[in-house]
Amino acid sequence: MSGLVKVCAVHFWPGFSLEHGFVRLLLDHALDSFQIVDSEKEADIVLTSIFPSYPRIRKNLHLKWPAFPQKSIGVVWENERPDYSKYKFSLSSDFDSYGGRNCRVPLWYMQLQWPGMKPDLPPPGSKAWSLFEPLVDVESLLHPRDSSTVPDRERFCCFVAKNAERHRMFAIDCLNAVAPVDLYGPISGKTARMSKYEILKDYRFNLCFENSSFPGYYTEKLLQAWVGGCVPLYFSDPWFHIDFNPRAAINRIDFATVGDFAGHVASINSSRNAMKDLYDQPLLTKRPSLDGAIKFLKDACADILTANRKQ
Repeated sequence: MSGLVKVCAVHFWPGFSLEHGFVRLLLDHALDSFQIVDSEKEADIVLTSIFPSYPRIRKNLHLKWPAFPQKSIGVVWENERPDYSKYKFSLSSDFDSYGGRNCRVPLWYMQLQWPGMKPDLPPPGSKAWSLFEPLVDVESLLHPRDSSTVPDRERFCCFVAKNAERHRMFAIDCLNAVAPVDLYGPISGKTARMSKYEILKDYRFNLCFENSSFPGYYTEKLLQAWVGGCVPLYFSDPWFHIDFNPRAAINRIDFATVGDFAGHVASINSSRNAMKDLYDQPLLTKRPSLDGAIKFLKDACADILTANRKQ
């Protein structure tokens, strides 16, 4: 796309910047040249997420945001569907294309070391308790892990999280009947500013439930559990096999009750061969690609710019 395009980002999470990170990588591929600006009015393209910047907007969600929906592209990586009253196109976790207006780009893609990507880091002075994990080499996810040291991990299971969601907490209660589950992160009251991998290396299992079961919503949790050398104890929708190898994790969604799930974990924990079978599975069975997302973003920007010129 020729010509300098002015781009701004609004309503993203604290510390977000277009100077680096996954969204910047997509823009670098989709636009020939662009300038980052602060004003929505000045921008040719507005990238907007779902985190309004001011408390008054959070309390009054009926207020209009962003200010220019017809030149906006939503970046929706939470467990909710795109809202096209707020933007013209979207990148989201949702499987639905919404008639060509949405491109699925799962959140866990942000954790991969794409060529040329500069990682997001907690900003200076930030109280962030996450984002300390290095980006993951895609190639490593396509091969099994070394299963020879699995039984040597003395600790049973850990849970690293901020949100004490009830389903998660009940799972912890059930798993505690098998062996102690150790808590880390804000949920424990002891927040450590360190890589999650420093915690996971001591455990056989990592409880890594998503906040909810939403089609296509897969965050960093399963990926980091697997990379950290644990058996992921996951919860998501039944279609997670579209992204991941289902034989590399234990998904709560496959069991009628949390008790049944915990009972299965207990049987795996007591069997060296069962643990080895899980370890001998790659996390991915196909190599992820950004080609579709880049083309979609390029076409969406071209559509917005063409419409703007006609006004």
